Amino acid sequence: MNSFSLLLEKLHEWFGEQPFSIWFQFSHDRHFRHIFSFYHESATTNIPPMTVPLCDNDASPMRYAYAQQMYRFFYEKEGQAVICLSHKASQPLILTSDQWELLWFGIGLLLAEEKMTAKAEESKKLFEGIRSISSTLDVHRIIRGIIGNALAVIPAADAGLLHLYDPSIDRLIPKATVGFHDTVFKDLKMRVGESIAGKVFEDGIPRMFKTSQETTHAMKNISADNFHSLNHAKTLRDLNGLLCVPISREQKRIGVLVLHQFHQENVFTEYDLDLLQGFADQTSIALQNAELYAEVKQAYEHMAAISAQLQAKHDDLIQRNHIHESIKKLSLQNKGAETIVKTLGKMTGHSIYFADWLEQKMYPEKSVIFFSWDELYALLNKRRQPVSVNLFSPTSRDAQLFCLYPLINGSIFLGCLMIPLDERGLSDLARMTVEQGSAVLILDLVKKQSISSVLYKRAHDLFQELIASKGNELFDRARSMGLQPQAKYYVVYAQLTQCHDLALLEANIHRLITRWKWEFGKTQIFVYGFHNHVTLLISRDGKDIRERLQQASYEWELGKEASLSIGVGSVASGIEQISKSYEEAKKAAHYLTNRSRSGVVHYKDLGVNRLMLNQSQADIDAFIQDVFAPFWQDPEKYQEWEQTIMTYMKCSQSPQLTAKELHIHVNTLYQRLRKVEELLHIDLRNPEDLLKLQLACHLRHEG
Repeated sequence: MNSFSLLLEKLHEWFGEQPFSIWFQFSHDRHFRHIFSFYHESATTNIPPMTVPLCDNDASPMRYAYAQQMYRFFYEKEGQAVICLSHKASQPLILTSDQWELLWFGIGLLLAEEKMTAKAEESKKLFEGIRSISSTLDVHRIIRGIIGNALAVIPAADAGLLHLYDPSIDRLIPKATVGFHDTVFKDLKMRVGESIAGKVFEDGIPRMFKTSQETTHAMKNISADNFHSLNHAKTLRDLNGLLCVPISREQKRIGVLVLHQFHQENVFTEYDLDLLQGFADQTSIALQNAELYAEVKQAYEHMAAISAQLQAKHDDLIQRNHIHESIKKLSLQNKGAETIVKTLGKMTGHSIYFADWLEQKMYPEKSVIFFSWDELYALLNKRRQPVSVNLFSPTSRDAQLFCLYPLINGSIFLGCLMIPLDERGLSDLARMTVEQGSAVLILDLVKKQSISSVLYKRAHDLFQELIASKGNELFDRARSMGLQPQAKYYVVYAQLTQCHDLALLEANIHRLITRWKWEFGKTQIFVYGFHNHVTLLISRDGKDIRERLQQASYEWELGKEASLSIGVGSVASGIEQISKSYEEAKKAAHYLTNRSRSGVVHYKDLGVNRLMLNQSQADIDAFIQDVFAPFWQDPEKYQEWEQTIMTYMKCSQSPQLTAKELHIHVNTLYQRLRKVEELLHIDLRNPEDLLKLQLACHLRHEG
């Protein structure tokens, strides 16, 4: 049987059927609390024994007293208890001294038991806070738990709020709350020294307010915005009391912990203030642990990231080395571009095509090219990074996404790798493989180009020996080259100018030779490049060949990398005339280059210009200057006369045709011609003067 049951048993024994009630008031109680009531069910009148005793807080401490049907027991610092009897009791009850002592002892025991229960709950909540600090590092969860425990052991409080100081904005910011609406986190920013929380943070002195008036007065300097924010989160007119303590780390304050009383009937005590400070110290420890954990976690994650990066780089290097070794073997084995491309396809799991720009071939052979070679060059010539494009197949209307890897050696565009892509794209390993393979493929192409240059040099020497040979030696050399003694041949001589990059010039020479091998595959006997020119020996003439040469010259001009001047010699009947056709082709090409012109010219079409082939452009310009100098002394005055004489020569000295061309009368033409004779000091009837003027007009027109 517990203490309370024993006390009730004694009270029933002493009071009989007399109704009574028991009330307790502890130090934190604002009013008496009803503990127990008794009245007999058979009573004729049910007298409610629930009358609340008056609270006489100013009564002198005494052990016990009896007055007005009420037993009152006072316990200094502990609280007090009251046993109320029915007001209509027939006679007052008289207790003996032993009964008084026993009753006092029972009441004291009950008060002590209740206080022990409260202390046990406090200890439980404190230990829960300590366990939470060590069991989790979720700061928000810990703080809310600490506030909840504080509210549980401080019965006078029913809401809590924790502020932390943010030095970046010099304000106290809410970080956790119990009993407030979450809107308090949005706008509340308390200045240092503002309201109760700001003052406690400023001076570090805990504060306790037990009444609404005290609390309102202490909050009088709160800003309108902060008051509105707090009032929106919890109606402040209901605020009856408040506890506020600082949260410190060593000597530095980092925030405040506030408990509020809105609806509880109890009052705060100094013990509550000390208890709340303990919870604030727990909060400080929790925050410090969380910060240390965050630092350790960040350092661990940083080290883990570095370790992962190092491992990834290690794996990447191993993969790169494996790929490089595999592809290097292909290069050392001289397997060629097609084998390299096929191997790259197997290693990446993608179909890979190679467009060789110099030889204008696709690998694998018979692969469909989705654009012209000029379009490919225009797209990739200036690029150094891969580009993704949608290409349409000639046999399909559906577009296919391709990744194009340009192959560049210095300033020379060699071609590109073409990789069709699906929704997966290229993996990092596939991209790495293609990059490694591109480097090896470029090396293979450059090596091939270098070998071709050596072969061109040998071909040049062989051809020069052929055209320099005579008699039996000529026939022997021709036979070794597969030439028929009586067959018809002619020579094409192409010269590249305005290309100052020697590597680019060499690449263009190689590309032109490859192009002509493909264009004239059935008729070309011999082709090679040397320095800045290409020599082509063809077995027969034809209109289609002339058109191909003209087309090649036109397409070359579109590239704008070099100017191509092509000279064509006359047909050589037999191998003895090959040297003559060669010299004619070379002179025709030089005729164009001396005049900074591109295109195709046949030696036989030069006409009178053959006489000028050995003349430098400076000599020709000087001759024209000597003839037309009088016109140029006053260009505006004599421009009409110069035009007249140029048209007169163009129309073969026909007065009627010239007058018609100039839209003037024949007599006007005669007048102008006489003035031209006077100005140039010539006589158009003199054959020598006429020839000189004809030649000057021709050269002026050609220039």
